[in-house]
Amino acid sequence: MKKSVIPDKRMPHLVLLGAGASLASFPNGDKNGKELPLMRNLVQKLDLYGIIPDKFENVIDNFESLYSKIASDKSLTSIKNIIDRKVYEYFYYLEIPEKPTLYDYLILSLRKKDLIATFNWDPLLLKTMRRHSQINSLPDVVFLHGNVAVGICSKCKIKGYKYNKICHHCHKPFDEMQLLYPVENKDYSSDKAINDEWKILRDYFEISLMVTIFGYSAPVSDIDAKKLMLDASFKNKSREFYELEIIDVKPEEEVEETWDDFIYSHHYSIHNSLKETYLWYHPRRTTDAFFDAYLMNSPWDDNPFPEFNDVYEMHQWIEPLLKGE
Repeated sequence: MKKSVIPDKRMPHLVLLGAGASLASFPNGDKNGKELPLMRNLVQKLDLYGIIPDKFENVIDNFESLYSKIASDKSLTSIKNIIDRKVYEYFYYLEIPEKPTLYDYLILSLRKKDLIATFNWDPLLLKTMRRHSQINSLPDVVFLHGNVAVGICSKCKIKGYKYNKICHHCHKPFDEMQLLYPVENKDYSSDKAINDEWKILRDYFEISLMVTIFGYSAPVSDIDAKKLMLDASFKNKSREFYELEIIDVKPEEEVEETWDDFIYSHHYSIHNSLKETYLWYHPRRTTDAFFDAYLMNSPWDDNPFPEFNDVYEMHQWIEPLLKGE
């Protein structure tokens, strides 16, 4: 195994997650078989049919459009509040299975210098990270639309694990992290916690050597988010040779059209699975391997993850990589 040629805090790997990433990681649902809903079936999964006014029947299968219309009508505030609470409670009680999922592989494929930025409300990524807490070098995580597993302490101005109930500094109860719902004009700056998450993401877009977009389709309701990311991407001094990996099951032409503005020349690849990417074939060394292969003309041998039966096996396998860091 080659030693890293990039200083630890330079040219990190940024991974952006959407709902498709959680669905791919938990195709059979959570530990108890509870399914992860997508925007197209959220009304069905949350059993909202009884509270949705008949006039919205034509958008019942498009939660983004439906919610945006309800949120813009002040007379429907009580319905909006019911939806908000049902969404929060549905995701709050999701549990991770004992056997490793793609989220376990993803988390352990990255290092402390890297970042995972997720648009997902569900707690599964954070719960997965916590079972790897004994590993010192884990990536940072930011929650761009809020998250049910994150608590906010306004007194100490920190975020923590919501299921612990109280802030470990002042021992006051956590507040819920605000969830950003799919309205057409989201405000990413009014809530300090959300604004701080976005600042970290923009900083990473400006310095990352590799960006992986996993299961995020940049819907119309996220048009402002896409612009914020694109503006930061154009400030990246390595833009002319940074690599974009996109994991998506949609047709390649559609994926290319969605992310065309982020693509520089031919420096991108589209995959159907995490198992086809640098994250899988060069875990914990993604940017190092890419740097040597494409900028130094010295490709590395692949070192792919094997399939693991439990978390202990995963930790045993990555131990030599950790020692090399």
